[in-house]
Amino acid sequence: MSCAPEHARFNFLAVTAATAIVQQREGRPVDGTALAMGLAASALPSLPDLLEPATNPNHRRFFHSMVFMAGLVHAMHRVYRWEAEEDWEKLTRAVLLVGGAAYLGHLVLDAMSPKSLPLI
Repeated sequence: MSCAPEHARFNFLAVTAATAIVQQREGRPVDGTALAMGLAASALPSLPDLLEPATNPNHRRFFHSMVFMAGLVHAMHRVYRWEAEEDWEKLTRAVLLVGGAAYLGHLVLDAMSPKSLPLI
């Protein structure tokens, strides 16, 4: 059975909530952006499996690891703090944040499974 629907639901809920929280903390009104970001993340439920296809129960390697997750969190923090000025920069920033959040969502769910994630 595919885990994609579970990952998609988790990505939608987590990214929608996180975006709304960030908007509120920054003093901006919570608007349709939160929903749009959540929908975009839900469309990308299996990004890690593109790099390491789930062909067997032991497919989780570096791109499904705790070390990779920590690096991705660091990279996303830097992208979040990036003060994009040009329209193309703002779009790039949004795409990177949504893609990163979808990837992290997948890893979080995998980490909570009985197989969990390898350290490296």
